[in-house]
Amino acid sequence: MFKLSNEVKVALLAISAVALGIWGYKFLKGINILTTSKTFYVKYDNVQELNTSAPVFIRGLQVGMVKDIYIDKVDDRTIIVVLNIERGFDIPKDAVATITSPTFMGGRAVELVFNHACEGDDCAQSGDYLSSGSRSFLAGMIAPGELDLYTERLRKGLAINMDSLARANPESMAGSLVALDNSLKNIELLTGKINRLLDATTSSLALTVENAAGFSQSLNANKDELSHILSNLDTLTSQLKNAGLDQSSEKARVALDTLTANIANLRSTVNAAGRTISRVDTLAQNLVRGKGIAGKLLTDEQLAEDLERTLRHTQLLIQDLRLNPKRYTTVKLKVFGKNKTKGYDTPFDDPIYQMETDSLERLLGKRLREREHINN
Repeated sequence: MFKLSNEVKVALLAISAVALGIWGYKFLKGINILTTSKTFYVKYDNVQELNTSAPVFIRGLQVGMVKDIYIDKVDDRTIIVVLNIERGFDIPKDAVATITSPTFMGGRAVELVFNHACEGDDCAQSGDYLSSGSRSFLAGMIAPGELDLYTERLRKGLAINMDSLARANPESMAGSLVALDNSLKNIELLTGKINRLLDATTSSLALTVENAAGFSQSLNANKDELSHILSNLDTLTSQLKNAGLDQSSEKARVALDTLTANIANLRSTVNAAGRTISRVDTLAQNLVRGKGIAGKLLTDEQLAEDLERTLRHTQLLIQDLRLNPKRYTTVKLKVFGKNKTKGYDTPFDDPIYQMETDSLERLLGKRLREREHINN
């Protein structure tokens, strides 16, 4: 059975991706390279926000897309729109390419409007120019000619309804006029009540003003006595100020506040010291009982040996990293063929390796002598 290699699969996948990308790019520009098409040109004074890739319709059926839009280099004012129409649709030479809005979302499209079929030379050929046109949003939502028909029907309907209402219900019209007359009379009564309320309030306001005037006259008559009372109050306040009572009380208040603050600070310091001593005592008890990593290091010999062995292995790893840095910095990917990785070489000739080995032997010998001493 024929089997494709990995290289061939990668090449086929790459070719497919490039082809799909080219087709998608062309499709977004309004060109479908998988189907044959015809190209027509249309000149517009204003394209009304028409964009490339906009659909082209014939009586609601999409037959193509807008391929390109550019300004005519001859006069720099006319805009030329390039239409890409699929094969199989014959377009008369007098067809009008009308810009319209087919939906409420505001998107623009081109509709090819014509009233008869074409054959042979009557049909437009690829590369020909078509007539241009535009349609408003409301006219785009309603078929041509139907807008005037709708407005005429609405006008006739309103006229008929108003006439029939006047002929059929003359009493209702008269009743409406009577209700309007009653409303005007109610408004007149309301304004009369407001005027009477203002008249009553005016007398009360006049009485209040008279009372205020009498009070001001009384004050004016007794102004000498009021001046004498205010003078006596001023003399009393001066004597109290000269006595220094306010300064003495202020000094006493400041001293009392300072003493209170110092006592509060001392209490906070004592409480903090007590909490610190309690924490230190708890930490010491945990170390003696062997709780936590630090406590286990003090009481568990096996954990200390494991930690020391881990440190030894770490030193050997660092040593190998120093001797063979390419083993840890080079990344090799298998794409074609096989990679051969160099094996591990024990650094017996390295001085640091010898030092580590001697240190480890001395440590093991010390451990053995301690165990023999304990057993004896």
